Amino acid sequence: MSAKIPTPRLRPTMRGALLLCFVVALSRSVCLAQSTQTYNWKNVKIGGGGGFVSGIVFNPSRKNLAYARTDIGGAYRLNPNGTWSPLLDFVDDARWNYWGVGAMATDPVEPNRLYLATGMYTNSWDPNNGQILASVDYGATWTVSSLPFKVGGNMPGRGMGEVGGIVIVATRRPC
Repeated sequence: MSAKIPTPRLRPTMRGALLLCFVVALSRSVCLAQSTQTYNWKNVKIGGGGGFVSGIVFNPSRKNLAYARTDIGGAYRLNPNGTWSPLLDFVDDARWNYWGVGAMATDPVEPNRLYLATGMYTNSWDPNNGQILASVDYGATWTVSSLPFKVGGNMPGRGMGEVGGIVIVATRRPC
């Protein structure tokens, strides 16, 4: 015959005291982890079509100068007040493939210079080749240079990031 070993039981007051200690310890660690700085998170209003922001580039020599590129909604510059200004609002239906920004670079020596490689698709059904848009005034105006190949701003690989400060133009697929 085996003897039954009693399971130790905590008295209700002991259980409550342990629970209280646990809650106090947990709340102390949460309070210590909180920052004294508050921030009000909200959506960025960038306009354009749907899709997503596929890249953000910060100018290395000009503090708070940043640009965002999207797969089908154009490019945007960060304003001092935290809002974003669209840079491709001049684009009309005839130049719809400008909205697909495949790559973007800002000049560390001349921060007013910005370069975009634009084009929407590399599929055979899209008749448009890509283009390089160059600006010398932070994206207010553009000089357009046509490319002899397509740029896939809305193709797989579009969110792979920029190459640190170097403008490289290449296709993701053979021409």
